[in-house]
Amino acid sequence: MSLRDQLRKAASLFVEVAPDPEPVAAMADVNADAEASDNIATPPPVTKTVEDIVQQAPGPNLADITAPKPPSMPPPAGEGTIDFSSLYKSAGLPDASFTAEQMIDMLTTLPQELTLEVKRQTVKASLGSLGKSIGATPETIVTDASRKLAVLAAYTDNVEKDTKQFCAASEEEITRLQQQIADKRKAVEAAKQHYTQVSTLCHAEGERLDTVLEFFSLDVAPSKYAPPSGTAKSS
Repeated sequence: MSLRDQLRKAASLFVEVAPDPEPVAAMADVNADAEASDNIATPPPVTKTVEDIVQQAPGPNLADITAPKPPSMPPPAGEGTIDFSSLYKSAGLPDASFTAEQMIDMLTTLPQELTLEVKRQTVKASLGSLGKSIGATPETIVTDASRKLAVLAAYTDNVEKDTKQFCAASEEEITRLQQQIADKRKAVEAAKQHYTQVSTLCHAEGERLDTVLEFFSLDVAPSKYAPPSGTAKSS
C-alpha cells in the first residue's frame, strides 16, 4: 500500500471521542431539574472519522498539506536518512502538546501480554491526566499523526515525481550516449578497415619499388637474390 493510499485509509478510520462539552452541559442542566445529579445518564461517546477530527482542529486539513521540495536528483552519495522533525516543520505543521511519536513511545512501554482493549483503557486513563496538564487528548494525537502521515505522502509524491523526471531525462541521455558509442564503434571499424586497405596498397607498391632496387643491387644479403648462407655463387 502506498503512503497516499495509507493516508486515504487513515482519513476514513472511525475514532470514539468525548462528546462536545456544551451539549453535555446543557443536558446536565435540563436533567438537574428533574433528577438528582448522580442519576444523570452519561452521554455516549461520539464517533468521528480521522478526517473530521482534523477538520475541526486548528491547523491545515489533510487535503491542504504539502511537503517541501526534495533534494536534487540524484541524491548525494551515502544519504540514507531523513530528518522527519525538520520535514514536518518545513511543511508548516503546528506543534502538538503531545506528539504521535510520544504516543508511540508510550505504547512501547505497555506490557506485550496485555490485550488491545486493556492497552486502550490504560492509554485513555493516562491521557486523562495528560489532558488536564498539557491538553493532550486522543483527538490531538490523532490529528498530529494523520497530518504527519499527510506530509510523508506529499513528500513521497514529490520525490516520485522528481525521480520519474530524472529517470526519463537520464534514459534520453543514455540513448544519445549509446548512439554516440555506436557511431564511435563504426568509426573505429572504419579506421581499422582504412588502415588494412592502406597497408595492403602500400605493401604492394613497396614490392613494386623494391624490384627496382633489387634489379640494380648486388646479389648479396640482404638482397633476395643472394644465395642461401653456406653456398657459393657459381661464376
